[in-house]
Amino acid sequence: MATKLPFFIREDDPPAKQQILRAAMKLFSAQGLDATTIRDIARESGYTNPALYKHFAGKEELALHLFETGHRRLWTKCHAAIEAATGFDDKLEAYIGQVLELVDEHPETMAFLSDSARVLWPKAAPAVRRQTMIGLARSLMSLASRPRRGRPAVNPDVAAASLQGTLAEMARMVQVGVIPGPATRWKADLVALFRSVAS
Repeated sequence: MATKLPFFIREDDPPAKQQILRAAMKLFSAQGLDATTIRDIARESGYTNPALYKHFAGKEELALHLFETGHRRLWTKCHAAIEAATGFDDKLEAYIGQVLELVDEHPETMAFLSDSARVLWPKAAPAVRRQTMIGLARSLMSLASRPRRGRPAVNPDVAAASLQGTLAEMARMVQVGVIPGPATRWKADLVALFRSVAS
């Protein structure tokens, strides 16, 4: 039985590149981009600096590769979860559930995507930047039923920002131990919260 590859590794990545990517993700997630050097990655991966440069021009290119690969997979999985469900309530539950499952299954990658977005998002390829998580959340929250009489409609941009911000902060709270995990244990509470926001 084949071992499941991490979220940020492609099946066609050669073994040396896979090991370098694993080492870089571990260090970027634990130490951050600025505090991690190419030498740290080489030491952690068991490869020399020249071996790393065979696959990537430098640390920045390596970090951007990890970011783009991780983001594409996150967006694709969440988009598929929304598309497979019918009706706002089921789509909301599917979306929140998918994000929380990924937090539990790939904590390093999800932390890296969140923590490095400010630096790496502007450098990402146009095709990556067209598939935004905030865009997915906005399209989802736009499907909510109209508010009850006498209640103002919630702006979809505000609702999307609230959804994405809450999911990111819940993930961080689980990862640092402020609240108990797994992240999926909070799914019902989060779904209930955002159903009430949308109603």
